[in-house]
Amino acid sequence: MEIIISLSLLIVGGVIGFFAARYWYGRGPSQATVQQAENNLKALLAQQAEHHVYQSRALIDTVEKQCEAMKEQLNNYESLLRPDESTQAPEVPFYGEHASTYLRNTLNRDAKLHKASSTDTQPRDFAAAGSGLFAGDSSKQSETITDEAKGTKS
Repeated sequence: MEIIISLSLLIVGGVIGFFAARYWYGRGPSQATVQQAENNLKALLAQQAEHHVYQSRALIDTVEKQCEAMKEQLNNYESLLRPDESTQAPEVPFYGEHASTYLRNTLNRDAKLHKASSTDTQPRDFAAAGSGLFAGDSSKQSETITDEAKGTKS
């Protein structure tokens, strides 16, 4: 008997719980609240769409300005490559003409000076294989330096 009473109370509690949950969760938001949320969302999306269109137009204007500037630069470059006979632009001499003349004159002068200054003898410091700053005994070098200063040679 206890089992039957327990099972019947369990079934009655389940039925009451089902209808109570249906009542509480079935109410949900009202239709006016849902409509207000939809209107707010539509207004927000419309505002974002206007901002997107404004930014897109600004970007298109910037790209068009850059294209115009590039077209102008390209036309200027093309006109420099193919000068028209109708436009008399002052002729700029080529840099190489002046440079080659200058180099030819300076190289000839430098070569003459260089030939005149070169000799067949080595400098005194490197005249012999054992001479120089890094060869020989340090005491011997100091004696040689003092003798040279006096004007005598050992």
